[in-house]
Amino acid sequence: MKARYSLLAALGGVLTFLLLCTVHFWYDQPAMPISAMPVSAMPISGGAKIPVPDKSSFGDTEDPQARLRYEWMMLRDPATGEIPRDIHKREMEFARTLPTKESLAQLGKRGGATIQSAQWVSRGPWNVGGRTRALGVDVSNANIILAGGVSGGMWRSVNDGSSWTKTTALNSLHSVSCVAQDTRSGHTSKWYYGTGERLGNSAGENFTAEYVGNGIFKSVNNGAAWTQLTSTTGGDPQLFDRFFDFVWNIAVHPTNGHVYAATYGAIARSTDEGNSWTSVRGAPAAPPNSEMTDVAIASNGTIYASGSPGALTLQGVWRSTDGTNWTNVTPNDMSAVRRIVIGVARSNPSVVYLLAETPAAGLNDHSLWRSADGGTTWVNRSANLPAYGGNVGNFNSQNSYDLVITVKPDNENVVIIGGTNLYRSTDGFASTGNSAWVGGYSTANDISLYPNHHPDNHSFAWAPNNPSVLYSGHDGGVSKSTNVLATPHVWQQLSNGYLTTQCYTVAMDHGTNANPDILSGFQDNGCWAVSSSSPTASWVSVNSGDGAFTAIANGGSSIYVSSQNGRTFRLFGSGQFARVDPQGGTGYLFINPFVLDRNNSNIMYFAGGSYVWRNSDLTQIPAGTQNPPTTNWTRLNNTFINGGTVTALGVSTANPANRVYVGWSAGYLYRVDNAHSSAYTVTDIGAAIPSGNISCAAVNPTDGNKALVVFSNYNEQSLWYTADGGLTWTDVEGNLAGANGPSCRYATIVPSGGVTTYVLGTSIGLFSTTLLSGASTVWALEGANTIGNVVVPFLDSRTSDGAVIVGTHANGTYSSVGSVDVEEQGTVPGGFVLHQNYPNPFNPSTKIGFKVQGSGLVSLKVFDVLGGEVATLVNEDLNAGSYATKFDAVNLASGVYYYTLQAGSLIQTKKMLLVR
Repeated sequence: MKARYSLLAALGGVLTFLLLCTVHFWYDQPAMPISAMPVSAMPISGGAKIPVPDKSSFGDTEDPQARLRYEWMMLRDPATGEIPRDIHKREMEFARTLPTKESLAQLGKRGGATIQSAQWVSRGPWNVGGRTRALGVDVSNANIILAGGVSGGMWRSVNDGSSWTKTTALNSLHSVSCVAQDTRSGHTSKWYYGTGERLGNSAGENFTAEYVGNGIFKSVNNGAAWTQLTSTTGGDPQLFDRFFDFVWNIAVHPTNGHVYAATYGAIARSTDEGNSWTSVRGAPAAPPNSEMTDVAIASNGTIYASGSPGALTLQGVWRSTDGTNWTNVTPNDMSAVRRIVIGVARSNPSVVYLLAETPAAGLNDHSLWRSADGGTTWVNRSANLPAYGGNVGNFNSQNSYDLVITVKPDNENVVIIGGTNLYRSTDGFASTGNSAWVGGYSTANDISLYPNHHPDNHSFAWAPNNPSVLYSGHDGGVSKSTNVLATPHVWQQLSNGYLTTQCYTVAMDHGTNANPDILSGFQDNGCWAVSSSSPTASWVSVNSGDGAFTAIANGGSSIYVSSQNGRTFRLFGSGQFARVDPQGGTGYLFINPFVLDRNNSNIMYFAGGSYVWRNSDLTQIPAGTQNPPTTNWTRLNNTFINGGTVTALGVSTANPANRVYVGWSAGYLYRVDNAHSSAYTVTDIGAAIPSGNISCAAVNPTDGNKALVVFSNYNEQSLWYTADGGLTWTDVEGNLAGANGPSCRYATIVPSGGVTTYVLGTSIGLFSTTLLSGASTVWALEGANTIGNVVVPFLDSRTSDGAVIVGTHANGTYSSVGSVDVEEQGTVPGGFVLHQNYPNPFNPSTKIGFKVQGSGLVSLKVFDVLGGEVATLVNEDLNAGSYATKFDAVNLASGVYYYTLQAGSLIQTKKMLLVR
């Protein structure tokens, strides 16, 4: 019998190719067993360096907008070409109307049936954080840190980052963009955080942000719990609803507690702790508006605000001593500007710094000014901005995506600025000689990472009890420096248990029962692996860039990892690697699909623009390959369309095997039979389905004729099922349909324990059903108390043990072993019988028969999927015997209903389906 490899043990020296090209993460961890060994400890073999991929949060130097266009393609309304306005806010409200598996389980308990919600367990990554735009340290207790992920919610640590607790409710909006504390004595338990990320999530002039916020949240118990301020939501334009969709920054006045919010288009002020708001700078009216804003308050109470070009009453830089009357203090030589962030010296409130992206001006499109008189006059110090050259040495904010500045609390001349990297100056950038590169990419300038830090920096916080201690929030979580002036600069990562990682994909070993191995691709964090089922196990970095599609070969002897735009490697043996994406392939997506054949994992199907490529034996690609190979690659082009982009690949396991479903961005769908051989045939099976973006083609592993195709666009019929290989299709979106319904992302079909469960990842959480009933299909939320209503972009499952892996966009990964949905009828005496209704499905009436074994009070009631009672059919004393009654549902909506018979302590429940 062939022994199974542990995933990380199988990697062994394989990971050394990452070490050779120095693109690993967290490489100063202590020694540990090989199965959990960090990249730096892996044995080194071979000698050729792998070319380092361009590193960017959006795309690459040739196509910097690749990620934005990819997400727009997935989510846009096909009819308008735009992502619907405020859709995330509306779909979260829609989510509250949907049943949860827990609610169905409670209903089942009342009826004597067992309807079990799966037990979802967090799988980490324990030691990998995600994008952190909000960061604060309690001025009364330096051990309390608040950190927020843009789609991962607000988190709190009470032990200086050693562990974290999520304080955002599972069913609440998880967007956090900034945080501020009321530092007045007696008020420090009050915090405010803003929501909505204008740059970073499908945002830009031609995109509508997916993660639009929903105003401001407030805590009165030091960040332990949060309440949404209704004054920042709703539809009244006088309350700046549109403007509070994107909150760039919040500042609280140190003496009067007034709260200032830098929103989309205006600076808003609340003088009553958030109960009401007034625009004090900018105009909450029709465009043009200042898209990007900032606000900062000096220790003497002077308020500074900035705005990008747009509203004339806000663009530039403004100063106020009372929050009502403002003076324009924009530097005279500030012309072309996109975004401006403000840094005020706490030790000297007259000293103010401005850091800005200034296209075609300053140094490398960025500028820096310093004022020593509160903004009355400015000194332009742009010429002294960092410019180390090389791969990543120059100051770069990625078009203002990551732009941040802070001043050391006790020294007005110690300034730290952040873009992709962090840089420190000890003379306020008066010269170049007193500057240092202190974070982000490493100073090796080869796209490796600075130890225990990460590129793409968004937030800072200073310890209240030590002006040398700085906390940094970035795309890899949270880091801490205990001596900001140290050379070399040293960071400690504080991301253990800070589960804000944004998954693109997840993968498991389909060929080995109970194998705990997980491989996942993370946004801006590369691909990581773990071989333990423990939620606190450390994951190991496998490659850099944006982690994209991944796969584990059957038995775990090889793994496949990829980064943005299709760059894919096979890792195997001891220190062996090979690049596998095909030579000649073009048109790759930012997150480009590939899939291994379920029966022979040496065969790969790879998406390449308008084509599908097949490799007949990946193991024959020579080790050490650094460029795309030709070995065993064939482009399948028989009758495929000439245009569009392949977005989804689903491969069958049996009945028949070697069948591949191929989906396109414009709704084209083909079936390739005998895809593993030269005798493959191609059939167009997409004529009867919509024309949106196909994000997934899930195939039943026991029957290749059965497949569930997922469209990810909003306002699209999202879920289509076939039982005959695509000859006919049924819309099974069911209760997820509607103008406020979610974006459906990925599905998997899990036949286990005699039950077939359909599991679906959406923009409002994980759903499942065991009954596909056309438009009446009822999808119920899985993991309401663990996963919640977060975005779920990817799933994987294993037939042998029913294991399911879930990747979320900002709360890491989860797993469940065994059937996701089990329904069993409890044991009841033979004289007490509840018959299945007839007909079933029915419209509009049906007959329900039952039998009772003794005299007494009998009730027969009907419930909806949320557990609400909709009808009482019987409620009277009956003698022993058989009975029947009619249920008329003429006034009820289509869907699943439950009917429960109770006589004394005996209870039975059954399910019926109303189809209009």
